[in-house]
Amino acid sequence: MHCKYVKFLVLLYVFVPFLEALFNTFTTIGLPLSLKRAKVTALLKKGDKTLVANYRPISNLSSISKLYEKCLLDKLSAEINDFGPNQHGFRKGHSTETALLTLQSIIAEKIDNKTNALLYTVDLSAAFDLLRPDVFTSMFSEKLSEGLLFAINDFLLDRSFQVKFGDYTSSAKYLDRGCVQGSVLGPILFNMYLRDLQTHIKSDQIEVISYADDTYVVVSGRTPQDTINMATVTAEKHVSYLESKGMKVNLDKTEIMRLGKGKPPCDTMTVNGSTFPFKQTIKALGIYMSNDLSWDAHLVAQIKKGKNLMRGFKFIRKYLNEKQFLTTVTNTFFASMFYGASVWYSSCKKRYLNKVKALYFRLLRTACNDRNKTIPKLDLIKRCNRATPCEWAKYLTASRVMKIIRDKNPSMLHLKIMQNYYEEPRKPNAGRFFDNSTSVVGRQNLANRLDFFKDFSQPWNMDKSDAEIRIF
Repeated sequence: MHCKYVKFLVLLYVFVPFLEALFNTFTTIGLPLSLKRAKVTALLKKGDKTLVANYRPISNLSSISKLYEKCLLDKLSAEINDFGPNQHGFRKGHSTETALLTLQSIIAEKIDNKTNALLYTVDLSAAFDLLRPDVFTSMFSEKLSEGLLFAINDFLLDRSFQVKFGDYTSSAKYLDRGCVQGSVLGPILFNMYLRDLQTHIKSDQIEVISYADDTYVVVSGRTPQDTINMATVTAEKHVSYLESKGMKVNLDKTEIMRLGKGKPPCDTMTVNGSTFPFKQTIKALGIYMSNDLSWDAHLVAQIKKGKNLMRGFKFIRKYLNEKQFLTTVTNTFFASMFYGASVWYSSCKKRYLNKVKALYFRLLRTACNDRNKTIPKLDLIKRCNRATPCEWAKYLTASRVMKIIRDKNPSMLHLKIMQNYYEEPRKPNAGRFFDNSTSVVGRQNLANRLDFFKDFSQPWNMDKSDAEIRIF
Protein backbone atom coordinates (compact mmCIF):
# COMPACT_ATOMS: atom_id res chain seq x y z
CA MET A 1 0.00 0.00 0.00
CA HIS A 2 1.26 3.47 -0.87
CA CYS A 3 2.79 5.39 2.04
CA LYS A 4 0.45 8.38 1.75
CA TYR A 5 -2.62 6.11 2.03
CA VAL A 6 -1.19 4.48 5.17
CA LYS A 7 -0.71 7.93 6.72
CA PHE A 8 -4.26 8.90 5.77
CA LEU A 9 -5.72 5.77 7.36
CA VAL A 10 -3.69 6.31 10.53
CA LEU A 11 -4.93 9.91 10.77
CA LEU A 12 -8.48 8.77 10.07
CA TYR A 13 -8.53 6.15 12.82
CA VAL A 14 -6.75 8.40 15.33
CA PHE A 15 -8.51 11.72 14.84
CA VAL A 16 -12.09 10.75 13.92
CA PRO A 17 -12.90 9.19 17.34
CA PHE A 18 -11.18 12.15 19.01
CA LEU A 19 -13.19 14.71 17.01
CA GLU A 20 -16.41 12.77 17.59
CA ALA A 21 -15.91 12.88 21.35
CA LEU A 22 -14.89 16.54 21.18
CA PHE A 23 -17.93 17.59 19.14
CA ASN A 24 -20.29 15.65 21.43
CA THR A 25 -18.82 17.63 24.30
CA PHE A 26 -19.40 20.91 22.43
CA THR A 27 -23.10 20.07 21.99
CA THR A 28 -23.54 19.78 25.75
CA ILE A 29 -21.27 22.51 27.19
CA GLY A 30 -20.87 24.77 24.14
CA LEU A 31 -18.01 25.90 21.91
CA PRO A 32 -14.93 27.39 23.60
CA LEU A 33 -14.67 31.16 23.09
CA SER A 34 -11.38 30.70 21.23
CA LEU A 35 -13.24 28.79 18.49
CA LYS A 36 -15.84 31.56 18.22
CA ARG A 37 -13.30 34.22 17.32
CA ALA A 38 -12.83 35.25 13.68
CA LYS A 39 -9.71 36.78 12.17
CA VAL A 40 -10.82 39.45 9.71
CA THR A 41 -8.48 40.47 6.88
CA ALA A 42 -9.25 43.66 4.96
CA LEU A 43 -8.76 43.40 1.17
CA LEU A 44 -8.79 46.53 -0.98
CA LYS A 45 -11.61 46.46 -3.54
CA LYS A 46 -10.78 49.67 -5.41
CA GLY A 47 -10.04 53.35 -4.92
CA ASP A 48 -8.29 55.21 -2.13
CA LYS A 49 -6.37 52.96 0.27
CA THR A 50 -7.02 55.34 3.17
CA LEU A 51 -10.82 54.93 3.03
CA VAL A 52 -12.20 52.07 5.13
CA ALA A 53 -15.29 51.77 2.87
CA ASN A 54 -13.04 50.67 -0.02
CA TYR A 55 -12.02 47.45 1.76
CA ARG A 56 -13.81 44.10 1.79
CA PRO A 57 -13.60 42.22 5.12
CA ILE A 58 -12.71 38.53 4.78
CA SER A 59 -13.63 36.49 7.86
CA ASN A 60 -11.42 33.48 8.62
CA LEU A 61 -12.73 30.95 11.13
CA SER A 62 -11.15 28.03 12.97
CA SER A 63 -10.95 24.80 10.93
CA ILE A 64 -12.19 22.80 13.93
CA SER A 65 -15.15 25.16 14.21
CA LYS A 66 -16.00 24.63 10.52
CA LEU A 67 -15.93 20.84 10.92
CA TYR A 68 -18.26 21.21 13.90
CA GLU A 69 -20.57 23.41 11.79
CA LYS A 70 -20.84 20.72 9.13
CA CYS A 71 -21.90 18.20 11.74
CA LEU A 72 -24.55 20.62 13.00
CA LEU A 73 -25.68 21.20 9.42
CA ASP A 74 -26.16 17.46 8.88
CA LYS A 75 -28.29 17.26 12.03
CA LEU A 76 -30.22 20.38 11.02
CA SER A 77 -30.94 19.06 7.51
CA ALA A 78 -32.37 15.89 9.03
CA GLU A 79 -34.83 17.89 11.14
CA ILE A 80 -35.78 20.80 8.88
CA ASN A 81 -35.07 21.51 5.24
CA ASP A 82 -38.01 23.63 4.16
CA PHE A 83 -37.11 27.19 3.19
CA GLY A 84 -40.10 27.65 0.90
CA PRO A 85 -40.29 26.87 -2.83
CA ASN A 86 -39.17 30.37 -3.82
CA GLN A 87 -35.86 30.59 -1.90
CA HIS A 88 -32.94 29.98 -4.29
CA GLY A 89 -30.03 30.93 -2.03
CA PHE A 90 -27.61 28.34 -0.59
CA ARG A 91 -29.74 25.37 -1.62
CA LYS A 92 -28.84 22.32 -3.67
CA GLY A 93 -30.17 22.55 -7.23
CA HIS A 94 -30.74 26.30 -6.89
CA SER A 95 -28.64 29.32 -7.86
CA THR A 96 -28.83 32.96 -8.93
CA GLU A 97 -29.49 31.64 -12.44
CA THR A 98 -32.54 29.60 -11.42
CA ALA A 99 -33.83 32.62 -9.48
CA LEU A 100 -33.43 34.81 -12.58
CA LEU A 101 -35.03 32.20 -14.84
CA THR A 102 -38.00 32.00 -12.48
CA LEU A 103 -38.35 35.78 -12.32
CA GLN A 104 -38.02 36.08 -16.10
CA SER A 105 -40.64 33.41 -16.73
CA ILE A 106 -43.09 35.12 -14.35
CA ILE A 107 -42.56 38.52 -15.97
CA ALA A 108 -42.94 37.07 -19.46
CA GLU A 109 -46.19 35.40 -18.50
CA LYS A 110 -47.56 38.69 -17.14
CA ILE A 111 -46.57 40.51 -20.33
CA ASP A 112 -48.00 37.81 -22.61
CA ASN A 113 -51.32 37.78 -20.78
CA LYS A 114 -51.37 41.60 -20.62
CA THR A 115 -51.76 41.39 -16.86
CA ASN A 116 -51.50 44.57 -14.77
CA ALA A 117 -48.40 43.91 -12.69
CA LEU A 118 -45.60 45.59 -10.74
CA LEU A 119 -42.21 44.30 -9.64
CA TYR A 120 -40.53 45.74 -6.55
CA THR A 121 -37.44 44.92 -4.54
CA VAL A 122 -36.44 46.09 -1.04
CA ASP A 123 -32.78 46.67 -0.13
CA LEU A 124 -31.32 45.46 3.17
CA SER A 125 -28.17 46.75 4.83
CA ALA A 126 -25.75 44.21 6.38
CA ALA A 127 -28.58 41.67 6.53
CA PHE A 128 -26.45 38.69 7.60
CA ASP A 129 -24.95 40.70 10.46
CA LEU A 130 -28.35 41.49 12.01
CA LEU A 131 -29.78 38.04 12.74
CA ARG A 132 -30.87 38.07 16.39
CA PRO A 133 -30.11 34.81 18.26
CA ASP A 134 -32.96 35.36 20.75
CA VAL A 135 -35.52 35.79 17.96
CA PHE A 136 -34.13 32.74 16.12
CA THR A 137 -34.39 30.61 19.27
CA SER A 138 -38.00 31.65 19.91
CA MET A 139 -38.93 30.97 16.28
CA PHE A 140 -37.65 27.37 16.35
CA SER A 141 -38.16 26.44 20.01
CA GLU A 142 -40.86 23.94 19.01
CA LYS A 143 -39.51 22.99 15.58
CA LEU A 144 -36.02 21.75 16.48
CA SER A 145 -34.88 19.20 19.05
CA GLU A 146 -33.71 20.64 22.36
CA GLY A 147 -30.08 19.55 21.95
CA LEU A 148 -29.74 20.90 18.41
CA LEU A 149 -31.42 24.19 19.33
CA PHE A 150 -28.98 24.62 22.24
CA ALA A 151 -25.98 23.90 19.97
CA ILE A 152 -27.14 26.41 17.32
CA ASN A 153 -27.94 29.08 19.90
CA ASP A 154 -24.54 28.59 21.50
CA PHE A 155 -22.91 28.78 18.06
CA LEU A 156 -24.52 32.20 17.48
CA LEU A 157 -23.81 33.70 20.91
CA ASP A 158 -20.59 35.29 22.25
CA ARG A 159 -18.99 35.66 18.83
CA SER A 160 -15.97 37.94 18.50
CA PHE A 161 -13.52 39.08 15.85
CA GLN A 162 -10.11 40.70 15.44
CA VAL A 163 -9.02 42.72 12.42
CA LYS A 164 -5.59 42.02 10.96
CA PHE A 165 -4.02 44.66 8.72
CA GLY A 166 -0.41 44.20 7.71
CA ASP A 167 1.59 43.39 10.83
CA TYR A 168 -1.03 44.79 13.19
CA THR A 169 -3.93 43.00 14.91
CA SER A 170 -6.75 44.79 16.72
CA SER A 171 -8.19 43.89 20.10
CA ALA A 172 -11.20 41.55 20.16
CA LYS A 173 -14.65 43.02 19.51
CA TYR A 174 -17.70 41.05 20.71
CA LEU A 175 -20.94 40.75 18.71
CA ASP A 176 -24.45 40.33 20.08
CA ARG A 177 -26.05 39.33 16.75
CA GLY A 178 -25.31 38.05 13.25
CA CYS A 179 -25.09 34.62 11.58
CA VAL A 180 -21.25 34.41 11.36
CA GLN A 181 -19.64 35.51 8.13
CA GLY A 182 -17.45 32.90 6.45
CA SER A 183 -19.27 30.04 8.15
CA VAL A 184 -20.90 26.99 6.57
CA LEU A 185 -23.93 27.11 8.83
CA GLY A 186 -24.57 30.88 8.78
CA PRO A 187 -26.28 31.22 5.37
CA ILE A 188 -28.61 28.30 6.13
CA LEU A 189 -29.59 29.86 9.45
CA PHE A 190 -30.31 33.14 7.64
CA ASN A 191 -32.61 31.36 5.18
CA MET A 192 -34.45 29.81 8.12
CA TYR A 193 -34.66 33.18 9.87
CA LEU A 194 -36.53 34.86 6.99
CA ARG A 195 -38.34 31.87 5.53
CA ASP A 196 -41.75 33.07 6.83
CA LEU A 197 -41.56 36.19 4.63
CA GLN A 198 -43.12 34.39 1.69
CA THR A 199 -46.11 33.19 3.70
CA HIS A 200 -46.39 36.59 5.40
CA ILE A 201 -46.94 38.53 2.16
CA LYS A 202 -47.78 35.87 -0.45
CA SER A 203 -51.25 35.48 -1.97
CA ASP A 204 -52.78 34.37 -5.27
CA GLN A 205 -51.88 37.75 -6.78
CA ILE A 206 -48.36 37.97 -5.30
CA GLU A 207 -45.31 35.93 -6.33
CA VAL A 208 -42.04 36.00 -4.40
CA ILE A 209 -38.56 35.07 -5.65
CA SER A 210 -35.69 35.18 -3.14
CA TYR A 211 -31.97 34.63 -3.23
CA ALA A 212 -30.73 34.89 0.39
CA ASP A 213 -31.49 38.51 1.42
CA ASP A 214 -32.41 39.65 -2.13
CA THR A 215 -36.16 39.42 -2.67
CA TYR A 216 -38.21 40.29 -5.76
CA VAL A 217 -41.98 40.55 -5.47
CA VAL A 218 -44.39 40.55 -8.44
CA VAL A 219 -47.85 41.96 -7.66
CA SER A 220 -50.83 41.58 -10.04
CA GLY A 221 -54.21 43.34 -9.99
CA ARG A 222 -57.43 43.75 -11.97
CA THR A 223 -56.64 47.35 -12.96
CA PRO A 224 -53.45 49.45 -12.91
CA GLN A 225 -54.68 51.38 -9.87
CA ASP A 226 -55.64 48.17 -8.03
CA THR A 227 -52.14 46.85 -8.72
CA ILE A 228 -50.50 49.98 -7.29
CA ASN A 229 -52.71 49.86 -4.19
CA MET A 230 -51.99 46.18 -3.60
CA ALA A 231 -48.25 46.67 -4.18
CA THR A 232 -48.24 49.53 -1.65
CA VAL A 233 -49.91 47.40 1.03
CA THR A 234 -47.68 44.42 0.26
CA ALA A 235 -44.46 46.48 0.38
CA GLU A 236 -45.45 48.02 3.73
CA LYS A 237 -46.17 44.55 5.16
CA HIS A 238 -42.84 43.42 3.72
CA VAL A 239 -40.91 46.24 5.40
CA SER A 240 -42.78 45.73 8.69
CA TYR A 241 -41.92 42.01 8.70
CA LEU A 242 -38.21 42.67 8.07
CA GLU A 243 -38.02 45.31 10.79
CA SER A 244 -39.69 42.94 13.26
CA LYS A 245 -36.77 40.57 12.64
CA GLY A 246 -34.22 43.30 13.35
CA MET A 247 -33.32 43.92 9.70
CA LYS A 248 -32.31 47.41 8.53
CA VAL A 249 -34.30 48.40 5.43
CA ASN A 250 -32.85 51.01 3.07
CA LEU A 251 -36.08 52.51 1.78
CA ASP A 252 -34.12 54.98 -0.36
CA LYS A 253 -32.88 52.04 -2.47
CA THR A 254 -36.32 50.51 -3.02
CA GLU A 255 -36.89 49.90 -6.74
CA ILE A 256 -40.28 49.55 -8.44
CA MET A 257 -40.91 48.62 -12.06
CA ARG A 258 -44.21 48.40 -13.94
CA LEU A 259 -44.32 45.38 -16.26
CA GLY A 260 -45.36 45.63 -19.90
CA LYS A 261 -46.07 48.63 -22.06
CA GLY A 262 -48.74 51.29 -21.73
CA LYS A 263 -49.09 54.34 -19.51
CA PRO A 264 -49.98 53.71 -15.84
CA PRO A 265 -52.45 56.00 -13.99
CA CYS A 266 -49.44 57.47 -12.13
CA ASP A 267 -45.68 57.12 -12.30
CA THR A 268 -44.88 56.86 -8.58
CA MET A 269 -45.72 54.70 -5.58
CA THR A 270 -45.57 55.68 -1.88
CA VAL A 271 -44.35 53.24 0.78
CA ASN A 272 -44.21 54.29 4.46
CA GLY A 273 -44.23 57.96 3.52
CA SER A 274 -41.45 57.67 0.90
CA THR A 275 -42.31 58.15 -2.78
CA PHE A 276 -40.57 56.09 -5.47
CA PRO A 277 -40.74 56.60 -9.25
CA PHE A 278 -41.40 53.66 -11.54
CA LYS A 279 -38.25 52.50 -13.30
CA GLN A 280 -37.84 51.09 -16.79
CA THR A 281 -34.95 48.84 -15.72
CA ILE A 282 -33.76 47.33 -12.44
CA LYS A 283 -30.64 45.32 -11.64
CA ALA A 284 -31.67 41.89 -10.38
CA LEU A 285 -28.87 39.63 -9.09
CA GLY A 286 -26.32 41.21 -11.40
CA ILE A 287 -28.50 41.37 -14.53
CA TYR A 288 -30.25 44.48 -15.87
CA MET A 289 -33.88 43.50 -16.39
CA SER A 290 -36.17 45.82 -18.38
CA ASN A 291 -39.94 46.03 -17.96
CA ASP A 292 -40.42 44.67 -21.51
CA LEU A 293 -37.59 42.08 -21.28
CA SER A 294 -35.70 43.75 -24.12
CA TRP A 295 -32.24 43.22 -22.49
CA ASP A 296 -30.82 46.29 -24.25
CA ALA A 297 -29.57 47.86 -21.00
CA HIS A 298 -27.89 44.61 -19.95
CA LEU A 299 -26.11 44.17 -23.28
CA VAL A 300 -24.86 47.77 -23.22
CA ALA A 301 -23.40 47.16 -19.75
CA GLN A 302 -21.87 43.81 -20.76
CA ILE A 303 -20.27 45.24 -23.89
CA LYS A 304 -18.77 48.07 -21.86
CA LYS A 305 -17.44 45.51 -19.38
CA GLY A 306 -15.99 43.43 -22.20
CA LYS A 307 -14.14 46.43 -23.64
CA ASN A 308 -12.64 47.18 -20.24
CA LEU A 309 -11.55 43.55 -19.92
CA MET A 310 -9.90 43.69 -23.33
CA ARG A 311 -7.61 46.50 -22.19
CA GLY A 312 -6.36 44.30 -19.37
CA PHE A 313 -6.03 41.29 -21.68
CA LYS A 314 -3.82 43.22 -24.09
CA PHE A 315 -1.56 44.25 -21.21
CA ILE A 316 -1.03 40.74 -19.80
CA ARG A 317 -0.59 39.09 -23.24
CA LYS A 318 3.09 40.08 -23.47
CA TYR A 319 3.85 38.24 -20.23
CA LEU A 320 2.18 34.92 -21.16
CA ASN A 321 2.48 32.43 -23.99
CA GLU A 322 -0.60 31.60 -26.09
CA LYS A 323 -1.73 28.60 -24.02
CA GLN A 324 -1.27 30.40 -20.70
CA PHE A 325 -3.12 33.45 -22.02
CA LEU A 326 -6.11 31.41 -23.24
CA THR A 327 -6.31 29.50 -19.96
CA THR A 328 -6.18 32.74 -17.99
CA VAL A 329 -8.56 34.97 -19.92
CA THR A 330 -11.13 32.61 -21.40
CA ASN A 331 -12.56 31.69 -18.03
CA THR A 332 -12.54 35.34 -17.03
CA PHE A 333 -14.16 36.51 -20.26
CA PHE A 334 -16.87 33.85 -20.45
CA ALA A 335 -17.65 33.95 -16.72
CA SER A 336 -18.05 37.72 -16.80
CA MET A 337 -19.62 38.30 -20.20
CA PHE A 338 -21.97 35.30 -20.15
CA TYR A 339 -23.15 35.36 -16.56
CA GLY A 340 -26.83 34.38 -16.69
CA ALA A 341 -26.65 33.83 -20.47
CA SER A 342 -29.43 31.22 -20.31
CA VAL A 343 -31.70 34.08 -19.21
CA TRP A 344 -30.92 36.76 -21.77
CA TYR A 345 -28.76 35.56 -24.69
CA SER A 346 -31.41 33.95 -26.90
CA SER A 347 -33.66 37.03 -26.68
CA CYS A 348 -31.12 39.79 -27.45
CA LYS A 349 -31.15 42.00 -30.53
CA LYS A 350 -28.77 41.02 -33.29
CA ARG A 351 -26.83 44.30 -33.29
CA TYR A 352 -25.79 43.74 -29.67
CA LEU A 353 -24.91 40.09 -30.19
CA ASN A 354 -22.69 41.11 -33.12
CA LYS A 355 -20.77 43.41 -30.77
CA VAL A 356 -20.35 40.55 -28.27
CA LYS A 357 -19.03 38.33 -31.08
CA ALA A 358 -16.65 41.09 -32.18
CA LEU A 359 -15.21 41.27 -28.66
CA TYR A 360 -14.86 37.50 -28.63
CA PHE A 361 -12.84 37.44 -31.85
CA ARG A 362 -10.69 40.34 -30.60
CA LEU A 363 -9.86 38.10 -27.63
CA LEU A 364 -8.84 35.22 -29.90
CA ARG A 365 -6.78 37.50 -32.15
CA THR A 366 -5.01 38.90 -29.10
CA ALA A 367 -4.21 35.34 -28.03
CA CYS A 368 -2.75 34.56 -31.49
CA ASN A 369 -1.02 37.96 -31.85
CA ASP A 370 -3.02 38.46 -35.05
CA ARG A 371 -3.03 42.25 -35.08
CA ASN A 372 -3.48 42.50 -38.85
CA LYS A 373 -6.49 40.12 -38.87
CA THR A 374 -4.90 37.72 -41.33
CA ILE A 375 -6.29 34.51 -39.74
CA PRO A 376 -9.87 33.57 -40.82
CA LYS A 377 -12.41 33.32 -38.00
CA LEU A 378 -12.96 29.57 -38.42
CA ASP A 379 -9.22 28.96 -38.20
CA LEU A 380 -9.05 31.13 -35.08
CA ILE A 381 -11.74 29.03 -33.38
CA LYS A 382 -9.96 25.76 -34.29
CA ARG A 383 -6.55 27.02 -33.25
CA CYS A 384 -7.78 28.33 -29.88
CA ASN A 385 -10.17 25.39 -29.38
CA ARG A 386 -12.89 27.61 -27.95
CA ALA A 387 -16.67 27.56 -28.37
CA THR A 388 -18.32 30.48 -30.13
CA PRO A 389 -20.53 32.80 -28.03
CA CYS A 390 -23.68 31.21 -29.48
CA GLU A 391 -22.43 27.70 -28.77
CA TRP A 392 -21.43 28.62 -25.24
CA ALA A 393 -24.80 30.26 -24.47
CA LYS A 394 -26.67 27.22 -25.79
CA TYR A 395 -24.49 24.90 -23.74
CA LEU A 396 -25.14 26.91 -20.57
CA THR A 397 -28.89 26.75 -21.19
CA ALA A 398 -28.80 23.02 -21.96
CA SER A 399 -26.71 22.31 -18.86
CA ARG A 400 -29.06 24.34 -16.65
CA VAL A 401 -32.16 22.64 -18.05
CA MET A 402 -30.67 19.18 -17.48
CA LYS A 403 -29.81 20.05 -13.87
CA ILE A 404 -33.36 21.26 -13.25
CA ILE A 405 -34.75 18.01 -14.66
CA ARG A 406 -32.34 15.74 -12.78
CA ASP A 407 -32.65 17.53 -9.44
CA LYS A 408 -36.37 18.31 -9.85
CA ASN A 409 -35.57 21.75 -8.46
CA PRO A 410 -36.63 24.49 -8.33
CA SER A 411 -40.21 23.26 -8.35
CA MET A 412 -41.75 25.93 -10.59
CA LEU A 413 -39.09 25.68 -13.29
CA HIS A 414 -39.14 21.87 -13.16
CA LEU A 415 -42.89 21.85 -13.74
CA LYS A 416 -42.68 24.23 -16.69
CA ILE A 417 -39.84 22.33 -18.36
CA MET A 418 -41.51 18.94 -17.91
CA GLN A 419 -44.59 20.30 -19.69
CA ASN A 420 -42.35 20.55 -22.76
CA TYR A 421 -40.45 17.29 -22.35
CA TYR A 422 -41.27 13.75 -23.41
CA GLU A 423 -39.57 10.36 -23.17
CA GLU A 424 -38.22 8.81 -26.35
CA PRO A 425 -40.17 5.57 -27.11
CA ARG A 426 -38.34 2.36 -26.09
CA LYS A 427 -35.40 4.35 -24.70
CA PRO A 428 -35.66 4.72 -20.92
CA ASN A 429 -34.27 7.96 -19.46
CA ALA A 430 -33.80 9.49 -22.89
CA GLY A 431 -35.87 12.56 -23.59
CA ARG A 432 -36.51 15.33 -26.08
CA PHE A 433 -37.97 18.82 -25.88
CA PHE A 434 -40.56 20.38 -28.11
CA ASP A 435 -42.28 23.74 -28.43
CA ASN A 436 -45.97 23.61 -29.33
CA SER A 437 -46.78 27.24 -28.58
CA THR A 438 -47.19 30.14 -30.98
CA SER A 439 -44.25 32.50 -31.02
CA VAL A 440 -45.08 35.98 -29.74
CA VAL A 441 -42.74 38.96 -30.05
CA GLY A 442 -41.08 39.53 -26.67
CA ARG A 443 -42.32 36.21 -25.26
CA GLN A 444 -39.61 34.75 -23.05
CA ASN A 445 -41.20 32.35 -20.58
CA LEU A 446 -39.08 29.26 -20.17
CA ALA A 447 -41.52 26.86 -21.81
CA ASN A 448 -41.37 28.94 -25.01
CA ARG A 449 -37.58 29.40 -24.99
CA LEU A 450 -36.61 25.74 -25.45
CA ASP A 451 -37.27 25.90 -29.18
CA PHE A 452 -33.69 25.16 -30.25
CA PHE A 453 -33.70 21.83 -28.38
CA LYS A 454 -35.97 20.28 -31.01
CA ASP A 455 -33.17 20.63 -33.59
CA PHE A 456 -30.87 18.26 -31.70
CA SER A 457 -30.66 14.92 -33.48
CA GLN A 458 -29.68 12.92 -30.37
CA PRO A 459 -31.91 12.51 -27.32
CA TRP A 460 -30.67 13.64 -23.91
CA ASN A 461 -29.50 10.88 -21.59
CA MET A 462 -30.75 11.80 -18.13
CA ASP A 463 -27.93 9.92 -16.39
CA LYS A 464 -25.05 11.74 -18.07
CA SER A 465 -22.87 14.23 -16.21
CA ASP A 466 -22.54 17.90 -17.20
CA ALA A 467 -19.28 17.17 -19.01
CA GLU A 468 -20.88 14.33 -20.97
CA ILE A 469 -23.91 16.34 -22.09
CA ARG A 470 -21.79 19.09 -23.58
CA ILE A 471 -22.45 18.77 -27.27
CA PHE A 472 -20.48 21.69 -28.64
